Amino acid sequence: MTVYHWLAVFVAVNVLDAALTLYALKLGASELNPLMRLAMRVMPAPVALLAVKGAYVVAVAVMLAEAAPWLPWLTAFFAAVCAWNVAQILKMRRNPTTNQEGQP
Repeated sequence: MTVYHWLAVFVAVNVLDAALTLYALKLGASELNPLMRLAMRVMPAPVALLAVKGAYVVAVAVMLAEAAPWLPWLTAFFAAVCAWNVAQILKMRRNPTTNQEGQP
C-alpha cells in the first residue's frame, strides 16, 4: 500500500472511531481518552470529536513524509480502539441496566 492508501485508511478508522464513540456515549458510556474527555467538558461531544479527530488527521496529513513510517501503526492503534468500542457497545446492549462508567 502507498502512503496515500494508509492515510485514507487512517482517516476512515478515525471517522469510525468517532461514530462508535458517539453511539457508545448515547448508550451511557464514558470517554476513556483524557484529552477527549477534557474537550467534551467544554464543548458538545460531536464538536469535540470533530476537533480532536480533525487535528489528528490534519497533523498526520501535514507531516505525511515524517509520519509515513508510523502510519500503519497509528492506523492499527485506532483500529484496535474501534474494536474495543464495538466490544463495549455489544456488552452494553446485552446488559443495558449496568453502569457503564469507564467504557468508550
